Amino acid sequence: MQPAAVILALVVVGTAATTWHTLRIGSFPGRTDYLMLMASGCWWAICAILDVSSDAPELKLFYSELAWYGIVTTPISWMLFMSAYVRGGDLPNASFYTGLSIAAGLAMLAIATTNELHHLIYVAVTPDPTPAYPHQLHYEHGSVFFAAMIAIYFFMALTTVRTLWAAIHAPPVHRAQFAGLLISAMVPWAANAAYNLAGIRVLGFDPTPLAYVVVPVIYSFLVSRNQFLSLAPVALSAVVAAHPDGILVVSGNGLIAEANAAMRSIFDGNLSIGQPFSSLGTNFGPADRASLFDGGELVRRWQRGDRIYEVRTVVVGGVRHSESVAYVLRDVTAYLRAQESLHVSTRLMEERLEANLRLQEQLHEMAHRDSLTGLNNRRILESISDRLIDNADAVGRSLVAVSLDLDHFKRLNDTFGHKAGDDALVAMAGVLTRSLRPGEVAVRMGGEEFLVLMPHADIEEARARAEAWRAVIRSQPVKTSLGVAEISFSAGISAYPDTAASFEQMLQQADKAVYAAKRAGRNRVVVARLPGDTTEGRLRSV
Repeated sequence: MQPAAVILALVVVGTAATTWHTLRIGSFPGRTDYLMLMASGCWWAICAILDVSSDAPELKLFYSELAWYGIVTTPISWMLFMSAYVRGGDLPNASFYTGLSIAAGLAMLAIATTNELHHLIYVAVTPDPTPAYPHQLHYEHGSVFFAAMIAIYFFMALTTVRTLWAAIHAPPVHRAQFAGLLISAMVPWAANAAYNLAGIRVLGFDPTPLAYVVVPVIYSFLVSRNQFLSLAPVALSAVVAAHPDGILVVSGNGLIAEANAAMRSIFDGNLSIGQPFSSLGTNFGPADRASLFDGGELVRRWQRGDRIYEVRTVVVGGVRHSESVAYVLRDVTAYLRAQESLHVSTRLMEERLEANLRLQEQLHEMAHRDSLTGLNNRRILESISDRLIDNADAVGRSLVAVSLDLDHFKRLNDTFGHKAGDDALVAMAGVLTRSLRPGEVAVRMGGEEFLVLMPHADIEEARARAEAWRAVIRSQPVKTSLGVAEISFSAGISAYPDTAASFEQMLQQADKAVYAAKRAGRNRVVVARLPGDTTEGRLRSV
């Protein structure tokens, strides 16, 4: 077997193995064109094996014509793949360009296999035997051949320049990838140029397909050692470099593959590409790395010095359990401080609101409470009168008003002093307060006048309780420096709707009953007259 055929067979086997290995990686920029590149290279190499292994000139010519599909699509696929990989993502209308590549290969194949009709590829084919390759043929090229070569060389040159530019601006971890990609393209390209321009042969054969033996070797090395096809280099690098958040990419073997300026700043510049991630001594990585490979991302908090970072951990790509992991660190210190400040402000506002409510309650209490006796003052009647009347109507029970007025209060003040009068008022308020039932209201109306409102009571019950108060207050004389001052009161009772048709009328009737008690000799309880009682001035007294 010819040595060239052995080399070409190695190209096919190596290319197939490399393709199978990279298929396990999954999606990556230019994946379709990469597979096209591998397939085209294999096509070219297989045609070359058949060519070099054949003795018949007509078969050798046929295989060389078949090879033109691979000769055209291989460099085009490489250009499309490199454009996508440098870009960091598939090209717009990528399927259209792939279709054009296939169409160009098929068109060139059609032209080559019909060369006998037009001689656009080969003008003439003559024997050109050598000791190592006795069945060698010499091809005199036609116009389409040169046009195709010029176009391919031109676009490959442009792609090479663009790749070199990207390599210059890429991080060190990606420069090795670009160098390998360029070498894998330049070796076959240089061999093709040497053959076409200078007629140089290797083992008596066109060295171009032989040179493709470097492609699977270099690609396998890049995939296994440099995270090739796992990280999109240039576009990712541009985004990462300009991103305000700290971004750190750690390869599957635990080395730092990427770190932007923001991340270096977080570590005060003590971070470099290729450095083991463990050497940072950080704890913001996931405790269980395998949990990331179940389709999630991990978000947690991490503090360094006085700064607090939100750390988002995601899988970048690669074979399971050897994926690269990206850490995105966002400084949330200012946000948390603002949140804390807002919380403090909210708490202060709530405290002030509570203080204002308490103050309002105190003001309300002061406005409706008598400072001497602690009873409600007459302002309370404005807010409770309607409610008491509505409640009486709703339940069908009477609302009773008991009006009280201390007897001879002016004489008490004049004889024993104003303090004695105040003591008498406090004593009267105490008697009333201690006897109040739920829902009942005691009011100091002013001076020596008091009012007790009894919801759900009746006149007889109110009169009995008023008599009890009268007995209690009589048993509690006020002690003064001038002697003991006895206290008594006169009371009037009225009820809604028993004796009055409204709240105001009820109070008026109770006051009139008090006056009647005064006229009758004081120290007694009088009930207002009932509706329909036409006896003028007649009030029932006890």
